[in-house]
Amino acid sequence: MFMSFYMNIFIVRTRLQALIVEKIIKIESKKLYVLVLCYQDHRYEDATEVYSLYEKVKRNSIFSISVLSIDNISINILKYLCLHVLSFITGGKIFLAGIDSYPFAISAKIFPFSKIITYDDGTANFISNSKYFKDTPLERKGIKGIISKVAFPEGAAKYLRSRTKLHYTIFSGLSNIVEEARLFNLNWDWGELLDERDLKKIPAQTNTILLGTVFHNLSKREYLQQKVLEIFPSIDLYIMHPRESVWIENVKAVRLHSPAEAILKHIVDRMGLKIKVYHFNSTVAYSLADNTDIEFIDLLVDE
Repeated sequence: MFMSFYMNIFIVRTRLQALIVEKIIKIESKKLYVLVLCYQDHRYEDATEVYSLYEKVKRNSIFSISVLSIDNISINILKYLCLHVLSFITGGKIFLAGIDSYPFAISAKIFPFSKIITYDDGTANFISNSKYFKDTPLERKGIKGIISKVAFPEGAAKYLRSRTKLHYTIFSGLSNIVEEARLFNLNWDWGELLDERDLKKIPAQTNTILLGTVFHNLSKREYLQQKVLEIFPSIDLYIMHPRESVWIENVKAVRLHSPAEAILKHIVDRMGLKIKVYHFNSTVAYSLADNTDIEFIDLLVDE
């Protein structure tokens, strides 16, 4: 190595990822870091509550950069390539959750010397038919498709799974994208992540809750939104997804600073209530699966 300090790179796309990164930063204490914030279409596609968390993580970084999926792919490959080199020459590591990132995978292929550490992204990490377990090349036409098939004949996700040295997980006991020997179970307590600003948004009697989702990513968007409207009169609280567009105006519909898991635990543990939670294949249902006071109902199970 050419430098006497470590420089870690943290790549973040969602609130859950940012929360996990906060925990990893504490484990990697006294190491400098760069924060990479990823977006799909623009820098304001998430709820403001999520951006306040990003700002908190960004506060102690050496610097931060943004990566937009809609940008020219060569620009994003170059950004990631520079970060690979930076982490390598300083003896640092690159941390990411989205192992299906084609620009990142290409940059990792070009510069195979960096140390890659992965961490959880949600249900995609342990559902065997998710995008992170695909072993086929990216389906693209033209030169991008040819490069994908040559560089990653079994897919970018499989390549990055093979490159990861260690995977940090909050889902203890569940299989993940790497074998158990490469798993590091984080000491995770959802209750610690409760933001007291959210308490005033919880009705005194909250027995039935509906968790929102990113409807614009789903093929049956209008049908599923209609399903929400049908259930709505019978629920006490609608917790919107951080990337869910505002499509329903009602006092029951709230955005939170806390992750949904922290709110549900508060309702059960501190308010002493048993609750029913409707969701759309949410990570929350897996995170709190062992809690006998919560009944989870997946609205996508028959779709």
